[in-house]
Amino acid sequence: MAEVSITKGEDIVVRTREAVELLGGVHKVVGKGDKVFIKPNIVDGAPFITGEVVQLETIRVLVEECFCAGASEVLIGETPTYRRQTETILQYKKLADEMGAKFLELNNYPFVEVNVENPRFFKKVRLSKPLLESDVFINVPTLKTHASCGITVSIKNMYGLIPPEDRVLYHTLNRVEEAIVDLYKAKRADLIVVDGTYTTFHLGPRPIEDFKETFRLNLTLAGFDPVAIDTISAKILGINPSSLRYLKWAEEDGLGTRDINRIRILGVSLEEACFGRAAGTADFINNRMNELKVMNFNACTGCLQAAVHLMHVVRGLRNIMGGDRRIICVIGPEAKVDFIGKELRGENDVILLCGYCVAPTFYNCLSGVFIPGCPPQPEDLQRTLKELLSRQS
Repeated sequence: MAEVSITKGEDIVVRTREAVELLGGVHKVVGKGDKVFIKPNIVDGAPFITGEVVQLETIRVLVEECFCAGASEVLIGETPTYRRQTETILQYKKLADEMGAKFLELNNYPFVEVNVENPRFFKKVRLSKPLLESDVFINVPTLKTHASCGITVSIKNMYGLIPPEDRVLYHTLNRVEEAIVDLYKAKRADLIVVDGTYTTFHLGPRPIEDFKETFRLNLTLAGFDPVAIDTISAKILGINPSSLRYLKWAEEDGLGTRDINRIRILGVSLEEACFGRAAGTADFINNRMNELKVMNFNACTGCLQAAVHLMHVVRGLRNIMGGDRRIICVIGPEAKVDFIGKELRGENDVILLCGYCVAPTFYNCLSGVFIPGCPPQPEDLQRTLKELLSRQS
């Protein structure tokens, strides 16, 4: 039986300490003389109020608890995506100095190739050498939705422990979900503490005024099972855990359980913690683009990635689309023809049926330009849309 603790309250220090204590305390994983590696989600060093980064108070509690448990050294590490140090990064460095810990920008340290046992896709991955040389690994993600993976919590947080060029490679190969599962198999966390002070939608750096999907939740989650943690996180955010491909693969590969009946909640109940429905990929795109409408009928993360690729394609083809032409991207196995019809504005709307789940049949009565695949490949999306627009121009 996996255990996930949930605490709620405005005081980050109090609820973080309580979430860890409900599991038995930090001393359950940290012993005298241990070298501890704490990996917060800092990404591009965005302001704390965006919800993109772990709040300082969360890290302060964990560093303090590790030293109290007898740790000889505490490292705080992240492979940054920022090009210059931000105020957030400077505050992290200041905190580390004040508490006797060390803040590491991991791109300045070596990465080591590690073999992956029974890989989902990647037989070898590269991870930070300081991480691999540590005795205890504490994984500290935030509670966010994500363009490609549905959510970015414990398993996706591994992305901050690899070389920048490997991030680019996994995206280029369209294998991010496989990569994060293999990375977690290569190095499992001893403890996971999720900072749910805020939730937001992650899709790379952007101006602070563009964080329209940020809400304050005042939650902390903790546990040892990454699959259980991500399952409960998805539930809290109103995301269907069954739609997350990486989570299904992680369970199949022995990283944990998605079975809600095998997850024991400690502290605040799941019902009390639930936010409702956090913004997903379709919401993000629809709030920002007039030329593209994504209709998500419970699609898996594979087709959500296809929608993101389509967003970039449409942006690149704006010059040939014309002002009154709109693409309607339909994804997901529960597509309803009546719902789609209500979104049509006129004869210039183009319906793209993306993926085998929305293949037109006698039974679903769907009609439009069908792009096969599970999920459709980026090159097929681009080629189909270019050909379609060229014929209509």
